[in-house]
Amino acid sequence: MDTSRLRQRVGLLKRVRNSLENRLIRPRKMIVGSIVKQYTLCGKLMCACHRDPKKRHGPYYYLSYKEKGRSKYEYLGKEGSHRVMMAKNYQGFQRGMASLGKIHKELMGLIWRIGEEKIEKG
Repeated sequence: MDTSRLRQRVGLLKRVRNSLENRLIRPRKMIVGSIVKQYTLCGKLMCACHRDPKKRHGPYYYLSYKEKGRSKYEYLGKEGSHRVMMAKNYQGFQRGMASLGKIHKELMGLIWRIGEEKIEKG
C-alpha cells in the first residue's frame, strides 16, 4: 500500500476513534456482568409452552457475575426494564473499549509503516 493510501486509512481511523472516544467518555449507568436471556416453561401443563419451544415464556433477563469466586445470578426483569438497559450499557461499553484497542493497534501499525518508508537503507 502506498503512503497516500496509508495516510487516508490513518485519517479514517482517527475519525472513527474520535467518535468512539466521545461516546465512551460519556458512559451511561451500568451494571457489571453478563446478560443471560432465558425462556421458561410455566406450571400449566396445557399451556402451549409445553408443546412448542417457540412459545415459551420470556425472555427473562438475568445478570451473571462473580462474587468471591462464585457465580451469581440476579433477576433483571423483562426487555426494556431499567436494570436490563444498565447491563446492556455495560456490554456496549466493553465492546467500545475493545474496538478502541483494535483501532489503536491498527493505527500504530500504519504509522510505523509510513515511518519505515522514510528510513534509509544501507
